[in-house]
Amino acid sequence: MRFSVQLDNIGLLGEAINSDCNSVRFGSEFCEYKLTDLDRLERICESVHGKGKKFSYVTPRVSNKGIRKLRKHLKLLNGKENVDIVVNDLGVLNIMKHYQNLRPCLGRLLLRVPARSPYVGTIMSARELLARRWFKRLFSSINITYRLTMEFFQRNGVKSIDIDWIPSIFSCLDSLTGYGFEVSIHLHLVPVTFARRCHTARFLGEKNPEKCSKPCFENAFLLKNDALGLKSFLHGNAVFSHKRPTRKDIRKLQKMRDKIECVLSTNPITTSITNSEQKINDFIHSMGD
Repeated sequence: MRFSVQLDNIGLLGEAINSDCNSVRFGSEFCEYKLTDLDRLERICESVHGKGKKFSYVTPRVSNKGIRKLRKHLKLLNGKENVDIVVNDLGVLNIMKHYQNLRPCLGRLLLRVPARSPYVGTIMSARELLARRWFKRLFSSINITYRLTMEFFQRNGVKSIDIDWIPSIFSCLDSLTGYGFEVSIHLHLVPVTFARRCHTARFLGEKNPEKCSKPCFENAFLLKNDALGLKSFLHGNAVFSHKRPTRKDIRKLQKMRDKIECVLSTNPITTSITNSEQKINDFIHSMGD
């Protein structure tokens, strides 16, 4: 399998580009206020390519102002080689047709995945769930696998699709790869929800999003529901659940290793795995064994 390291904090770039990953992703999936400036973006792209790795620019859902800024970024990157754009906004996907040298990849925010709900398994007993085939089918599905939907994204140039590490939806992989899509699977962190207004900024007293000090580069918060035994993490304007890959699930993907990319995110939640080049390498090698 191929491995990619994803980050939105340039301070972590060195660990990523010096690791044994095949490619580096830079940018935020969720927050348009993390869009970087042109000079920094160019330096990041050149640094990644200088290490012989593919570069992917991750873009969030954006406002009209954000799209205007992204147009400049796309124009810059269109002059580079071997650059993918992870798209989480249909408006951004629409303007991608003007930048023929870039390859759009469908981001997770454009997928609807019922199994992301942290309440799956807490609503009723496991025996009751197994008895309800419709329930099992629902939580093994994603919205992208319908023929007309896949054809729509193919017409718009999408070659790759991001999905979550949720083993119950891995049955959809054959449909995606059968239509010619490559698949990138995000390890560990599954987005439960996100909002335009950032709860982290609100909690920490950040008044102006345009001038936010980006506390999420350093902090994440554990959220607990003791009544249901649920734990999740608030990071920036998104809430995540944590899914640890098991050896059994990894073995299931080995047969598709040529069509699968695993994405390892580096942020305050995953710091125990990603805070050094050696830890990134150790994890990559453990997945490949």
